[in-house]
Amino acid sequence: MRKIIITLVLVFVSCDFKDDELVYEQKIVLWANLQANFPLVDTVFVSRTADIDEDAVSQELWVNDAEVRIIGDSINMLLQPVAGHGGRYFTDNEYVFEGGLTYQILVIHDNDSVYGMTTIPEKMEIEAVPESIYECNGNSYTVPEVNLDNFDMNLFPPITGAIDTVVLRQGECFTESFASYPLFQVDFNEEDYQTVRIINYALEADSVGPEPYNDLNSNGVWDNDEYYYDWNKNGTHDSCFVNLIYDSAYVDIYEIWKEEFLRGSNDNPSWFLNTPYRYNPWTWRVETAPVSMSWLFYDYYGLQLMIFQATDDATFNYFEGLPEFNPYVLPTSNVVNGYGLVSSTASVAFLVYLKPDDN
Repeated sequence: MRKIIITLVLVFVSCDFKDDELVYEQKIVLWANLQANFPLVDTVFVSRTADIDEDAVSQELWVNDAEVRIIGDSINMLLQPVAGHGGRYFTDNEYVFEGGLTYQILVIHDNDSVYGMTTIPEKMEIEAVPESIYECNGNSYTVPEVNLDNFDMNLFPPITGAIDTVVLRQGECFTESFASYPLFQVDFNEEDYQTVRIINYALEADSVGPEPYNDLNSNGVWDNDEYYYDWNKNGTHDSCFVNLIYDSAYVDIYEIWKEEFLRGSNDNPSWFLNTPYRYNPWTWRVETAPVSMSWLFYDYYGLQLMIFQATDDATFNYFEGLPEFNPYVLPTSNVVNGYGLVSSTASVAFLVYLKPDDN
């Protein structure tokens, strides 16, 4: 027993506990994204950090008088501050950024300078998966092949081909999990990139009309000899977003997978108070192909713009450190001597129309 006590004492005495005080150092924060085959689309954001004890509002952290440049093999482009928008920098230069090339974004402010570098992905390739059969509970359902060659972001007008319609069914086989019935499937060049970002933009999400009638149930409200679902819970048959995918019959399943609806505020028309809606557009990250485009990708009926984005390695390294992806590592910033992210993408898009099941 004495040997154990002596050993413990020696261990604690021999340990050198260093409690160094961390000294705060103000840094520049840089956010930028370049897109293959496009000129500069979004502004470059520049701000500064703030000490935890500093009494500062976010607007005071924007840096409006920096020198901001995009530098490549054949360009040295100076960006200008955007009037009325703190910390934003842009250019009218029509230079088109090329996939496969490396660019540096440099920020100089007072005695500080930071930079980040990105190599733009060369291309994003997608391909429709041929028609297949989905088996569930002893039943067979056809998964259609859809046209992915109907939208070109570099053309105006951008629609270049036929737009297919897919049907969103409700129920056990269709709205239950990630493994539910796929409305269609998309293959992509997964071997070229660590992660691919999918952006779904519901183009008719803002369509407004009367709250929809539905079958008689405990949530129904009587109106003109029919029942409607009082989605904003105000006892009046008024307006709502008619293309929102309402889920009165499967509300528990939807809330498990998609959380509760967002609700409108009174800063808008009266009908919007407490009216359900969801974020639009919505972003997913996938790493393997093909991807099954199931009910989880969609929050609204109507015309959908689907964008597949190949992302650079800097994006993968940064987002792998966010808590929702990996709580055990910190995001890896590629901004030297500062914080933030300089990233790039290569995109391809298509249109598909989503309709509810008529049965």
